[in-house]
Amino acid sequence: MKFPIACYPGMNRLVLDGRTPSPLPRTPGVRGMGIEQALLESNKQWGISPTIHPDALTIVAGQQVGFAGGPLYTLAKLASLVRLKRDLENQGIAVNAYFWLATEDHDFDEVAQLNIPTSLIAREKAVNRQRDLVCIRAVRQAGARAVVGSLPVPESLIAQLLALFDLPRPSWLREGITFRDSFAELIASVSGNEVILVDALLPELRRAGAPLFKEIHAREDEIQRTLHDRALELEAAGYKEQVVPRDGDKYTLLYELNDDGTRQQPGNPATQQPERISTSALTRPLLQDYVLQPDIFLGGPAELAYYAQIAPLHELLGISMPRVALRGHVLVAPARVAKAFERYGLDPCSVFRSADELLAEREPEGVARIRAIAAEAKRELMKRVEQIGELALPADHSLAGSIHRSIGHLEYHANKLAERAIKGLVRKDRERHALVRELVSTLYPDRHVQDRIAGWFAYQVHFPDLFARIVEEVEPDSPVVRIVSL
Repeated sequence: MKFPIACYPGMNRLVLDGRTPSPLPRTPGVRGMGIEQALLESNKQWGISPTIHPDALTIVAGQQVGFAGGPLYTLAKLASLVRLKRDLENQGIAVNAYFWLATEDHDFDEVAQLNIPTSLIAREKAVNRQRDLVCIRAVRQAGARAVVGSLPVPESLIAQLLALFDLPRPSWLREGITFRDSFAELIASVSGNEVILVDALLPELRRAGAPLFKEIHAREDEIQRTLHDRALELEAAGYKEQVVPRDGDKYTLLYELNDDGTRQQPGNPATQQPERISTSALTRPLLQDYVLQPDIFLGGPAELAYYAQIAPLHELLGISMPRVALRGHVLVAPARVAKAFERYGLDPCSVFRSADELLAEREPEGVARIRAIAAEAKRELMKRVEQIGELALPADHSLAGSIHRSIGHLEYHANKLAERAIKGLVRKDRERHALVRELVSTLYPDRHVQDRIAGWFAYQVHFPDLFARIVEEVEPDSPVVRIVSL
């Protein structure tokens, strides 16, 4: 089942207006990144044994290293990458698929939380059944701007997750494990060897990016002017820039990492160790494209908006820009719940409202009709009884009592029949309401689109073939949203 992405609440206008397919690029020659061995060794530590082809087409996606895999769209990105890789390989094209781990992000509050569908938690363990999601989180212990990838996953966060599910403690949540390693090992457990994970803080990768860092520093004024000019172009076209300049003046381009991993404004990258330099949201894609030289980048709506903003920088800095493609959009629902679409003739686009709003448009008039029919039947019955009385009473006055008793019995049974019919109809409506309510709470929990907020790990617990099913049905670079029935 699928529906147009235009129905997806809050979809970026740049995505909606730019959904025109373009041909895949030709297979490139040898790239010579120089970090292949380092990538293979880091992946081996996470239980992955990938193969890097020297003359393959390169595709890339990426995501922040969220606790327990983060929200569902993380898995949709990964599945999009695998699906595109398989489709290209079926055409005889060798492919290297990279998944960039945004380990240098410093948004601890976003990384150290997980929203779990209440419906997937045992009833006795759910604290609040009135909400569609249960949120578990941890309080930051490190500095406010410390990069999160190298921070250990808080024990309190792990304890909260395990308390909600009857699971033994997995190795990817072992004591002292970092957010980077925990995320990577969990991803490896579902994707196998098909994807090569790239740690953004890998020393070899930072050293490979050193010339880019120096170029960005040397041409900062030119880059700032280019970004300001691009902002005016986007505004004139009716769009907004994804990243705004700080204090309305300069855009953040690079950071410097202290010994404790805290990000601050950098000095001169020409005199700094490249391992100490961290990219911003605007320069991260530039580093990725400079080092990995991808042919295709698969990203979400916000990431595509980043590329729209920095497109002039690729030409300015001499970096080949990849074909930018939209990741596949996927929502998931247990088969029992997904059947409500067919059973009640629901349009998938209609689920992004409350169940009451959805049913209000489809509420049958059965109760009102039953009462109207019953009232009309009683009026007709009374009319006929009166006619009998008019004919018979003059001949036998003793019939009066029998007529009145009969009227009482007839009214009683007519009312009972109507009541039973109404109860049956209401019972049926309650069943419908319960199932539609569950459908809405699954796909639009707490008024948020499921893939943006609900953690995929909880679904993985109940549906071990989750990733395989998403890979099977996801449609990368397509203007549709797939609803996968589990």
